Amino acid sequence: MDRAGPAPLDRELVVRTAIRLADAEGLRAVSMRLVAARLGTSTMSLYQHVSRKDDLVTAMVDTVLAEHRPPPPRTTGWRALLDHEAREEWALYQRHPWSLTALATTRPPLGRAVLETVDRFLAVLAGHGLDHRTGLEVYLLVSGYVQGTALMAVAEHEAVRDTGVGADHWWHARLGRLAGAIGSNRYPWLTELAADPPTAADLDGWFDFGLRRVLDGIAALLEPGSGTPDRRG
Repeated sequence: MDRAGPAPLDRELVVRTAIRLADAEGLRAVSMRLVAARLGTSTMSLYQHVSRKDDLVTAMVDTVLAEHRPPPPRTTGWRALLDHEAREEWALYQRHPWSLTALATTRPPLGRAVLETVDRFLAVLAGHGLDHRTGLEVYLLVSGYVQGTALMAVAEHEAVRDTGVGADHWWHARLGRLAGAIGSNRYPWLTELAADPPTAADLDGWFDFGLRRVLDGIAALLEPGSGTPDRRG
């Protein structure tokens, strides 16, 4: 019985293979040569489907951004919709940490999905009296917050991948070494923190807290005098 041969090479297969490589080893590991090796083909054959590495990365980003989920039915109001957009971006960096490297830049890959993401965000702000430049600044505020916090999540992911040591074990070892300083009463805040050290799981809580504060700030811009900020968490 004949075995099935390798799947026909096409653009989608090339892009999906590159995404799997980036998920496992980071964006720096992605090269035309390594993607070709994963596919069992020659580097030159890839150029029939992607013109260069920049084209490949743009297609990778477009593909993972297409995983974006729409807000739940009957979600209305700018705050709920921006909260949803921010959480979808946060989730993207959990699923594909390498995408932070591609997107957290002043020169992102301007594929269709990136443009749709920004346009969808700005559409939420329509009708609130903002000009297009201020709307862009609000987008950069929210996305910049998400990306800044995601730096910690991605760094933790990479540290575990490269060392095999999780955050709990790392903090336990460091606090043991700092026991003298912590017990000296010179750092009362750190003494309290040492009794309940942070873990990787705390990142989601920190993200929630910060996102609420960011949205409170946008509320002051869009709805001056609208009332008390959201103080949960």
